[in-house]
Amino acid sequence: MIITIAVVFLILAYYIITVYLKEYIEVTKVYKTLRKMLSYRDVLLIKILPDIKNKKQKENIMNLIDDRNKKSNISYDDAIVADVTLNNELKKVYIEIEKMQKNELQSEIFQKLMIMEKQIKGVRNKYSSVVEKYNLSLTIHPKVFIKLLHMRPLDTYKKN
Repeated sequence: MIITIAVVFLILAYYIITVYLKEYIEVTKVYKTLRKMLSYRDVLLIKILPDIKNKKQKENIMNLIDDRNKKSNISYDDAIVADVTLNNELKKVYIEIEKMQKNELQSEIFQKLMIMEKQIKGVRNKYSSVVEKYNLSLTIHPKVFIKLLHMRPLDTYKKN
């Protein structure tokens, strides 16, 4: 009797994981990869920001980095909005860095930043893709388990 209950429980757990949590687990993996890449980019930014002359711009970038890091602990959606805001400001900073006289170290850091930005863009696209699959799965499957698991649609980078 106990073995039968255990087998039924395992089958039910497997069903929930494969049907309901598979896409969410994929979203989590891609999100963690994105967070690691953004953290590395932040380190590169911190190395090159002191060379930027506009103090307000430097402070603004540092505040936006802090804001994004705080919001990433709240929810994926809040982190995306904060990341998009930071990214829009960084475009202006990158133009300024491109114009300034750079020594060899600054040039190397800036090149790494540009490579990182391309990689981050690819991971953002991947994130949006897996979130779209996840959101679709929420509309396809019965709502009972979705409510029990407190699942809800997530925003993508394409919306922001």
